[in-house]
Amino acid sequence: MLEIRPEDWLTRRRLEDSGPMLVFHARDKLATGLARGSFRLLGALADHAVAAGWAAEIVPYARETVDLAVAQGGHLHVVLEDRPVYAPNVFHAVPGYLRGWWYFDELATRNNSSNRLRQFDPRLVAGKFAEGFHARLAEQFIPENFSKFEQLPRGQLSVPPGCLALFAQDFKTPRWHSHYLSVPELIQAAILARGDRPLCIKPHPNNAPEELEWIARQNAPERGVHVTDASIHDLLAACDCALTVTSAVGFEAFLHRKPVVLAGQTDFAQNAITLTDRRRLPEAMAAAMARDWPHEKFVTWFLRQNCVEDHPRALPAVLACIRAKGIRIGADEGFY
Repeated sequence: MLEIRPEDWLTRRRLEDSGPMLVFHARDKLATGLARGSFRLLGALADHAVAAGWAAEIVPYARETVDLAVAQGGHLHVVLEDRPVYAPNVFHAVPGYLRGWWYFDELATRNNSSNRLRQFDPRLVAGKFAEGFHARLAEQFIPENFSKFEQLPRGQLSVPPGCLALFAQDFKTPRWHSHYLSVPELIQAAILARGDRPLCIKPHPNNAPEELEWIARQNAPERGVHVTDASIHDLLAACDCALTVTSAVGFEAFLHRKPVVLAGQTDFAQNAITLTDRRRLPEAMAAAMARDWPHEKFVTWFLRQNCVEDHPRALPAVLACIRAKGIRIGADEGFY
């Protein structure tokens, strides 16, 4: 079982004097989960390192500690945090958009991950395999009403068919993110652009009380605007188009085969329309709904080629990433 070290445990002297170490940098919740063995892939990586004679440690995340690790240049550091940092001895690992899939990226996570730089070509993804993979994921998440946050039971609140489904998030742009429209700007633009379609706006569990109050004031059923806490999966099943700034719901919409309009920087924009000018939302929605999106192939490509499954069977893929940085942990088929 991994131990969470004190905040002042990792020092330059320790980095200089210690044998090879695998060091996980994580905040409280992720550190505790890792120490308990809740993350199977990272646990398998730690076991592999220990079996090879390395030490495996967890230290509380702090920017200064990561900077120290980067400056020292040795060992292998896995940072469970969104702050972008590139270094020859650093990887980034956080849970992805669908539970059970993680980032293991040498640049960053989510919107700043290396996925954003990759070109998606659906011709290079096997169609039958993608259909089966997508179907298994859809079966895992949709009938079970499964999402990153707890949802109301399916069918508890009615959702008008053919609606626009807008998913709110924090009004303040998170650090390390880029939003082209604020959440209120997107909502206001959608109210003006909805045409004959009902607009359903779902608040986010993390919205502050004043943000929830602002969203609630937009509720006007007589004008076709509905603020609702209906299940994400009811909204996605009923909508003609999903709208969000950068929420993970944009990715979940691909499980429902729904077109998506984003209003911020993401690493899954290859399969959506990105809006930067709120006056052009009608055009963006029309473009999104007019296209036959390769959702099955995109989800397969994104998860299987750019993320890792939280399972020990994904360890070879992680070791291949580590090997590509020139780091060898024990016996490895890539070295002779």
